[in-house]
Amino acid sequence: MGLLPLFLRAVARLAGCVASRRPAAVAATVLYHGGALPRDPALQRLVCRRGLLHGDNYILSFVVGVMRSLG
Repeated sequence: MGLLPLFLRAVARLAGCVASRRPAAVAATVLYHGGALPRDPALQRLVCRRGLLHGDNYILSFVVGVMRSLG
């Protein structure tokens, strides 16, 4: 049972984060921090500059890390 509570807590934080923001803003923030967002001012206005990837949001941080390593 060791890692299951940590995983469930991370999934709950991710769900809360997505529920409290627009899905387009979450996607734009992940793409921006992953280096895959085009340099379009209209898209960059959707980016949440703080709060989304800071703290205990392990799943989004993992996705951004994978995107950075691939790109």
